[in-house]
Amino acid sequence: MNKIMKISDSRWEKTPEKKKKISQDRKYIWLDTENNWEEVEIRKFETSPSYGELTIKSPWEGSCDKKPWEYKATAVIPCLNTSETLRTCIELLRLQTERPYIMIIDTGSRSDHLDNVLDLRDEDVEVHTIALNGVMHPSDYPAMAMDLAMTLCRTPYLFATHADVFLKRNDFIDYLLNICNEKTPVVGYEITPRKHDDWRGMISHTASMYHMKTMDKIGFAWSLRRLCNEYNIVDYKPDPMRPNWPDTEILGNYILRKNNIETIIIGHEENEKRTNDSNIDHFRSYTSGKMYSPPHFKKTKEWFEDAMKLAKIRIKEWSNCGLRL
Repeated sequence: MNKIMKISDSRWEKTPEKKKKISQDRKYIWLDTENNWEEVEIRKFETSPSYGELTIKSPWEGSCDKKPWEYKATAVIPCLNTSETLRTCIELLRLQTERPYIMIIDTGSRSDHLDNVLDLRDEDVEVHTIALNGVMHPSDYPAMAMDLAMTLCRTPYLFATHADVFLKRNDFIDYLLNICNEKTPVVGYEITPRKHDDWRGMISHTASMYHMKTMDKIGFAWSLRRLCNEYNIVDYKPDPMRPNWPDTEILGNYILRKNNIETIIIGHEENEKRTNDSNIDHFRSYTSGKMYSPPHFKKTKEWFEDAMKLAKIRIKEWSNCGLRL
């Protein structure tokens, strides 16, 4: 028995009347490529390419009304077994005055979390999965996710953030975009204090904006493997209980410095502390605490629960503001 083809409601609505029909409560569309009627199930979202479309209709562009490359920025959120935070992250991003395209990259969540993450797919939300059998360093997860994100990005700017960061102001994306450009191509939060002396001025991926044309020109990257090969480090297995070198953002910062690109720092954080300033509420290391530090996770879980309550209040306020406009 053939599975029913799933298409988006927007594709159904845009399909010419002569190429769709309803018979006995079942919906069908005419597939030019197959020269027959295909039963379809209507979903809110359909991945590219739009199967059955004529080549002249650019099926590779998908069926979304607003294409990914028609946004100014893509907001990227790596995640791992923290699906409980993502809906709030997405709501806060969707209520931004400059609404970004959203990309979730799951790096190996167990099935119950992964099902929840995949369910977040929508016309403005992409979900990608990396199912790894193992890595040498916990920072490999976000680093690999961010390398993938920069490959997949189709907008002029990329906003890097975490699954444990809730935005505090609804113009934050717009604020960063007004600062970030070809002359100042990286803007965001400084990494927390590190054991290596050159950490000051290095950009983190807590809440940072990247000008992608510049990043492409300088070959910006995140890979810990590449970092260690450049410095002839054979074994980079960590002591994960304290910040160390190598780390997720180190390679990219060295590439920036090699190209004489200074970062604009808009905020600072401390290790093992919650960042709750005018821009963000970062219940820091929620994901990694859940992975390998139960005592720290207990603390961050309390921060998360408080951050969630405050975020719901902001979401209601921002939504009401949007209605008034």
